[in-house]
Amino acid sequence: MKTLFAKLALSSLLVMSLMTSASAEEYLLSQETYEALESAQQQMADERYQPAEAALLKLIDETDAGSYERAVVLQTLGYLYSETGDYPRATEQFRSALELNALPPEVTHNLQYNLAQLLIADGKYQQGVDLLTRWLANEANPDTNVYVLLATAHYQLKQFSKTVEHIRTAIRRTNSPKEDWYRMQLAAHIEMKQYDSAINVLETLLVLHPDDKTYWDQLGSLYARQDKQLSSLAVSMLMKRLNLGDDDIVMRLSNMYRYLNIPFKSGQLLQKAIDDGVIAANFSNMEKLADSWLAAREADKASAVLEKIRGQDNSGETDLKLARLYVSEEQWQEAVAPLEAATEKLTNSKKGDALLMGGMVQFHLKNLERAESLLKQAGRFDKQRNQAAQWLRHIQQSQPEDGDA
Repeated sequence: MKTLFAKLALSSLLVMSLMTSASAEEYLLSQETYEALESAQQQMADERYQPAEAALLKLIDETDAGSYERAVVLQTLGYLYSETGDYPRATEQFRSALELNALPPEVTHNLQYNLAQLLIADGKYQQGVDLLTRWLANEANPDTNVYVLLATAHYQLKQFSKTVEHIRTAIRRTNSPKEDWYRMQLAAHIEMKQYDSAINVLETLLVLHPDDKTYWDQLGSLYARQDKQLSSLAVSMLMKRLNLGDDDIVMRLSNMYRYLNIPFKSGQLLQKAIDDGVIAANFSNMEKLADSWLAAREADKASAVLEKIRGQDNSGETDLKLARLYVSEEQWQEAVAPLEAATEKLTNSKKGDALLMGGMVQFHLKNLERAESLLKQAGRFDKQRNQAAQWLRHIQQSQPEDGDA
């Protein structure tokens, strides 16, 4: 903020009272004072602050106490200190100029605003707010940035409801609100634990900046605080405001549904996006679709997708995932082909998983000899050894002894 006010100082200097008050005789400067001020201004414009300061300090002693000329010199010195970042001394000079009550009303009004800016820049937030509030009551057409400044000062004072009030005013008064304004409003709502209002602000930010990962993460966290049904409705409403022709936005919304543990909605969104050609029907996207259907316990939808893509996966992981799904549904015959493929492709303990599952499947299909063979192979892996042994004992116990009818 201090950098902002330093940049404002020189531009403010160029519209000082010595240029705006010549129409009234009581506000005329003597020729000597005018020339000295003009010289000091030029030095300030050239960033020769030390000689300008010395000239202005000398000029104070050469003007009458309580006079218009003294007030203009003090005002100019205040701008110099403001430009050099010496806000305490700039504040002191502005106060002194105002206390003389010698400047024209319009100049006084503008100087009060500049003083309020400096007070806030110098961390004297309450003083700045009080002065700026009084100034605002006498300003017919305030600039939008006045409300942003007030909101900023109130935020520093932890007066968050006032922050929201003023930043909303700023947003209403312009067709192009700045991202930082929404961020301030968001922060104030979160400080007050007004999560529904914070979500509304985040949804607006995402419409304006749909690629910002931080906003998506924050929105997911806030959605998670809500009832699941309300969260689903909120995401659906956000979808209507976003461009669902953008593949990245579709994927983020899909991830949001999964984050909220609403995988069916994620699956619906991904399926439609794939059908409409918004996202590619590649392995990665199809795998996310299958995972969404799996999480939603939509076995038929998940198996259909996995069957389509398992031939694209040389690791065997997709074959194993599909086999597990068939086993969980007790679709023993359907599990055979993906298990055989998984056994050929997988290595280490995952291969042991496929062999163990294959033995279980063959047992249920009453292919006991094949089941024993697969289980013995599974028993060679440390992780599966105990389970394989248990299944082998179970198979042996289930077979009729020799001589039994």
